[in-house]
Amino acid sequence: MRRITLAPQSNRTGTRPAVIATGLAAVLFLSACGAGDDTAADEQSATQSPSASVSATASESPATSATPEPTQSASEAAQTEAGPEAPGPERTASAPELGMPPAVPFTPPATDGQSNPGAQAGSCSVSQLSGNVTPNQGAAGSVLASVNLTNTGSEPCVLHGYPGVSFVDPSGGTVGAPAARDSAASGTAVTLQPGQSASAPLKITQPGTIGQLCNPQQANGLRVYPPGSYESLVLSYPGQACGNPKVEQLQVRGFGS
Repeated sequence: MRRITLAPQSNRTGTRPAVIATGLAAVLFLSACGAGDDTAADEQSATQSPSASVSATASESPATSATPEPTQSASEAAQTEAGPEAPGPERTASAPELGMPPAVPFTPPATDGQSNPGAQAGSCSVSQLSGNVTPNQGAAGSVLASVNLTNTGSEPCVLHGYPGVSFVDPSGGTVGAPAARDSAASGTAVTLQPGQSASAPLKITQPGTIGQLCNPQQANGLRVYPPGSYESLVLSYPGQACGNPKVEQLQVRGFGS
């Protein structure tokens, strides 16, 4: 009769758990290795073909790429957080801030070629003046005359600069161009005591010297503006005046020249 020896039950029972634990450890190790390989493969694929990834993203969400959401600027964000700014008092910019000269009283434009450099203190006004025109001598094709103004007031006054001179017709209307100024003879300031006179030389070109371009017309006198004044005197001086305003028939010098 054969004897069969059996291993103790306690040893077989202790070996089985160890085998199971070893198997589970092997399975977990293989799973971890597989996951790592997949991750590496994904990273390598993304690195090697970025254009493919971008293309896929663009194709999957065309609406998002075509209509980007508006972004809010830093100033708008700050205003939103701080709330609406309280309105300040209304303010009008001053002339220097706008690059403009300060406001000055309106000065009407001069007429008959007369400019107004600003009335000087004691300047002679029309209300205290009388005058006349006297021919002095004739030259080749012209007449040299004098415009004379007399102080008829009770106080001294000053004439300084050029008078404005132009021909007038019998009704007082201006004929032709006003007198041009001789820049070489601006004159000096002349103080007129009551009863004293001052003269401004005037050159008058004869219409016959100018020809048909002159368009001669009958003149009754000369309108004279004292320097710096917008008021005038009409002084008798009959003669022929050029009606063409483009013709320079008169040339005047300043008082005291």
